[in-house]
Amino acid sequence: MRGERGNIGIFILTHLLAAILVGFLLWSVFPSGWKDFLREGPWGIVAAAAACGLVLVSIVRGVIERREHKNAHDRVAKVFREATDPALQKRAALWLVDHARSHPGRLADAGPALFDVLLRIMKTDPEKLDRTRAANSLGVLGDPRAIAPLLVATQDEYAFVRAEAALALGKLKATQAEKRLREMIEDDWDANARGRAKEALERITG
Repeated sequence: MRGERGNIGIFILTHLLAAILVGFLLWSVFPSGWKDFLREGPWGIVAAAAACGLVLVSIVRGVIERREHKNAHDRVAKVFREATDPALQKRAALWLVDHARSHPGRLADAGPALFDVLLRIMKTDPEKLDRTRAANSLGVLGDPRAIAPLLVATQDEYAFVRAEAALALGKLKATQAEKRLREMIEDDWDANARGRAKEALERITG
């Protein structure tokens, strides 16, 4: 919920600032007669009412968006639990993690098979971008059983997979990965992989 409230707060603040800037712009171009009229009217009350209306609309919009997101999550989680086709499982698993990064607790709705499917994708999927997403997703899932496979994935031929596997190890606080992460920082040819490894090591040792 913290992330959702933060999003609503940013939305409200952004729109209030935009309204203030528009107000200043309009004030600068109004003829003097109009400015006198506006000074004498109850426009402070009108502005306060408009601001309250904006806040109310923002809150209602946020509630509706959260409800729609939760309904979509529940539908995809149900599809994942009932799916027997590996391709459908893959699409549903990656969607669930991509859309629940701020609320990883919701991933329990998918059941224990989610870990196994993500692990399968990272280890055997021929699509390198999906292996990358799966490595990242295992870090989001937070299951320490992923540490050993993630260590293997830091040797993947594709640099993005190595980078996300390294970062996932950092999220898992995998102290046993320190040696490998230091090797990546010193030896990996890809700058992104080196950077992720450094970030992961800082998470573990810091």
